[in-house]
Amino acid sequence: MNSLKRPIFHIITRLEPGGSAQNVIDSVVSQAGERKVLLIAGPHKGRERLTLGPAATFRYLEIPSLVREISPINDIRTFLALKDEISAFNPAIVHTHTAKAGILGRWAAWLHNLRAGRQARAVIVHTPHGHVFYGYFGPVKTLLFKIIERLTACVTDHFIALTDGERRESVEQGLGPVSKWTVIHSGIRFRDRLHENIRGQLGITADETVITVVARLEPVKGVEYLIRAAGELQKKDLNKKLRFLLVGDGSLKAGLIVLAGKLGLGKAMIFTGFQCDVFKYLAATDIYAQPSLNEAMGRTVIEAQYMGLPVIASRVCGLPDTVREGATGLLVPPGDPGALAGAIETLLRDDGMRRRMGEAAKRRVLEKDFTGYTRFSEESMNIRLKNFYNRILEPGAR
Repeated sequence: MNSLKRPIFHIITRLEPGGSAQNVIDSVVSQAGERKVLLIAGPHKGRERLTLGPAATFRYLEIPSLVREISPINDIRTFLALKDEISAFNPAIVHTHTAKAGILGRWAAWLHNLRAGRQARAVIVHTPHGHVFYGYFGPVKTLLFKIIERLTACVTDHFIALTDGERRESVEQGLGPVSKWTVIHSGIRFRDRLHENIRGQLGITADETVITVVARLEPVKGVEYLIRAAGELQKKDLNKKLRFLLVGDGSLKAGLIVLAGKLGLGKAMIFTGFQCDVFKYLAATDIYAQPSLNEAMGRTVIEAQYMGLPVIASRVCGLPDTVREGATGLLVPPGDPGALAGAIETLLRDDGMRRRMGEAAKRRVLEKDFTGYTRFSEESMNIRLKNFYNRILEPGAR
């Protein structure tokens, strides 16, 4: 069968709110306009769900046993279900996303390829959407993931990284040669309209300076270090009234609220919980901070720069690719509240620098690439993916 007529399979662990799931949904909707596409995911039990878009354009399958946690029984069930789906539909490409789906999906595709003829072979592609080699787990669990990922890399034809930094660090950890890797940014939906400014609703006055982070309240996002930095800034004579917006939810929320109280931050720290529309919070912001311990790209970093904000971010993985140090923002060591406080203070004391960086950030994000669209846009991502698929499906290309 002609590979152009065979479907594309996308497999992701779950469609929870976040960059990886939104990236996959946008890709699937775009690709379904030209060929058959199947999206497979595990269940997401949270209240916040992403919409799948025009459901009639592609097939969606949820596998109940596909869960993030390690579970031998569930993992075997998922592996067998994926193998059956791949064998039944004979896709041209099996494109897996995120760790668990990536491991099970790639091995299921490999087993299919062992039994299929050359013409029925599926090209195996994996987008990690960030690695787990630091910032997530302890040394033992991290080593286990490294071993599994290195083995699974052997059955992977191509990898897609979101940034040069993610590609470099993945190759350094033994995930295939650099020749197997292609960089395609995660696509972002920019909105060309006025954004609601909710400072008044939050009780923020015109003379207050707002520092914001949008993140899951989980250890890898490093929000604790921003709160500790806020505590240090409170002790300084800055002649500024500061407010901190923490937009997001997660397992650490209760503990972070307690920490903010112990540091005497009181009303200076605003926890908004999960929010679908982050742009209205960015519209109320003066400085954006991303204190992550690991970050493949940082979609909200791009969104903040689109809103004309200077960014202070950790110098980890892909963040140095999305924030130009000294031009669109400042980079600091991860897990260092003192350095984070110092960078915030630098921008607080120099309004001109803050304004210039914000203007430069917006210009960079709005620059167009070879696709004719802005470099980080959803449209650019989909054109790059289409070109990539066409290249790897050419006869003799693997």
